[in-house]
Amino acid sequence: MIELPNLEFHAAHACNLYCAQCSHYSNFHAGGIVSLDEARANFEAWQGRLAPKRIAILGGEPTLNPELISIIELARQSFPNAEGLFVTNGFFLDRHPDLPRVLIDNRFRMDVSQHGRAPEYMKRFRVVCQKIREWRASYPDLQINIRKSHRGWRQQYRMVDGKPMPFGSDPRAAWKICLQRTCTQLYKSCLWKCPALAYHAIMSRKLKLDEEPAWRLFRDYRGCPPTASNDEVKAFISTEEIPQCSLCPAKKIRFHHTDPALKHETEC
Repeated sequence: MIELPNLEFHAAHACNLYCAQCSHYSNFHAGGIVSLDEARANFEAWQGRLAPKRIAILGGEPTLNPELISIIELARQSFPNAEGLFVTNGFFLDRHPDLPRVLIDNRFRMDVSQHGRAPEYMKRFRVVCQKIREWRASYPDLQINIRKSHRGWRQQYRMVDGKPMPFGSDPRAAWKICLQRTCTQLYKSCLWKCPALAYHAIMSRKLKLDEEPAWRLFRDYRGCPPTASNDEVKAFISTEEIPQCSLCPAKKIRFHHTDPALKHETEC
């Protein structure tokens, strides 16, 4: 079994929020819902071969997927010894009344991301907090954390004429401050070094960036396929910076996006 710190899987590429500078590009609303068959194919491609310390189900916003429960169960079956993490913005928890019990039964904790303090957003997030209080009271075995994501929000790319562009940083410097250094993505049955690489093609199609020279490195990148040898997979996992790390800034640039509950024409 090949060990790795973390393996992340999108239950949905779509999202209901517009968080500018999202590292998964979910603010561009370019993706859709992941089918159960697609999830099964991804997990089966690596089942019995990878041993992640943690398996995370997230997005996008995973609660948009009506088959979320089955995807969580599949993840646990595929990686039985991994810590389970489910990440959501919490706005659609009511769509999945069985979710608390399924998370408990499959040994997943739930992180609810708070994405800001803007008035319209907070009006809706207070409803989420009330649901969390109800679930904590009804399901004491369920670990629920509120993740203050907005406190550490950073700029991920430059915006030029309404389109995202890479920084062109020194790859090593960018890697050293990267928040996604261990966020290996499982997408299209391949392993990807980070969310920005995995979901770039989805964003690129939406914004018509396929011919943009600045993104050539990303277009040229290929994920690590299940046909790779064990040595190749281990090398993929252990590799630190790669040329594509130049997308991100080489310095930590704090970013305070406007209300994530509202659509912003420059990033969606």
